[in-house]
Amino acid sequence: VSTQSTGISNSFLTCNIKMMHLKIALLFTVVALWVSADIGERKGVTISLKGEGTDLMLATREDLGSFYCGKTCELVFTTHSGSDTVWNITPFKQGDENCYEIVKGSGYHAGEVMTANSDSIWEAPFGDGNPKLFTAKIDGEDKCWEFEHVGGDSYKIKKKLGSVAGKTVKARPIEFKEESLSKERRFVEVSDDDTYNVWEIKNA
Repeated sequence: VSTQSTGISNSFLTCNIKMMHLKIALLFTVVALWVSADIGERKGVTISLKGEGTDLMLATREDLGSFYCGKTCELVFTTHSGSDTVWNITPFKQGDENCYEIVKGSGYHAGEVMTANSDSIWEAPFGDGNPKLFTAKIDGEDKCWEFEHVGGDSYKIKKKLGSVAGKTVKARPIEFKEESLSKERRFVEVSDDDTYNVWEIKNA
């Protein structure tokens, strides 16, 4: 009887362990699906970063009042003021890869896509050698992005293809020498550094 009882107990124990492993596997699957949540097509959204007591929205130079900025007009910065800039996020296929393009939805250069590459770099004192974020009329892998869901409306925006694939959009604080310059103005780059890179995407 004792041997039979021991066998039954071991069977129950083995069954419980298998169930526990199955629950853990299902939990990891749910977490993986949650992290890679599909953002879907979004039209007319703002993309913002939490600043010190305010939201810092992505905008381009001419939306900040710099109408005579020339070639730098397409560079992406942050602003805390009421920028008119909104963005359209649209899925597309690049070969076998599922991608998103981030398109400027209003203002000057509307219709251009957000991009970054290894040829356009922020040099000191404005940056640490990381690629600049800018808009351009391009096609192909250089406009391919992916979104990593952090929670709620928050995402990390990662370059999926191209020369800077794997880097995320980042806007670190900058201490300008000129006190008149807004502390909410930040140069936006793509970087391997996992800081200042969680963005809220909301309807404008």
